[in-house]
Amino acid sequence: MMRFAACCLILTGILTSILPAETVDPGLCGQPAPIVVLKTLDGKDFYLRDYCGQVRGPRHRQEREVVVLSFFTSWCKNCKIEIPVLQQLASEMAGLPVKFYLVNIGQPRDTVENYVFNNVTTLPVLMDQYEVVSKKYKIKELPTLVMIDQDGILREYHTGFIPAYGDSIRLKVQSLLGMGQAGNSGHAAVRPDTTKVDTVKVTEKPAIKKKKTKK
Repeated sequence: MMRFAACCLILTGILTSILPAETVDPGLCGQPAPIVVLKTLDGKDFYLRDYCGQVRGPRHRQEREVVVLSFFTSWCKNCKIEIPVLQQLASEMAGLPVKFYLVNIGQPRDTVENYVFNNVTTLPVLMDQYEVVSKKYKIKELPTLVMIDQDGILREYHTGFIPAYGDSIRLKVQSLLGMGQAGNSGHAAVRPDTTKVDTVKVTEKPAIKKKKTKK
């Protein structure tokens, strides 16, 4: 009996390592992405409309790109797994019209700076210290990753992360860029992933608390 239980645990571990994260659209996909106006970790202004969707004006940035936003905190374990994968993807796609950003939720600048330094994170970080943007994007679990196309339409929304999902992210970005079998519009309808993975709950209170793991 114990041997059978051990085999089940091993099999569960193997399956968990190859299954994708969960797509849980809170009703935002297919709609214009909520406005994002934040400060970067180094204090610069960030406007989502400088990268995708309607241009702010003739004096502002005109190039349109796919934007990937990953919402995270320093204590989220799956966020720590996801970030290096996103860094690798950003490096691979450096010559393509796509931008990757990390969005920190509700933490002090010093905490985020230490996290970035200790984890050698090179992706640009946006500071959602007062959780204004995370509420617009209806973030309830971490990590949550969204993809916004060049027209400013939110195309992908999923929570949780395991390393095998990196390939799926790559394919979805390529699809939004019209590099795959994306049809005439350049926006393929990517089949949603329905496999559930462990995530961290985000409370409605200013302080974000970590979900306890059941043993």
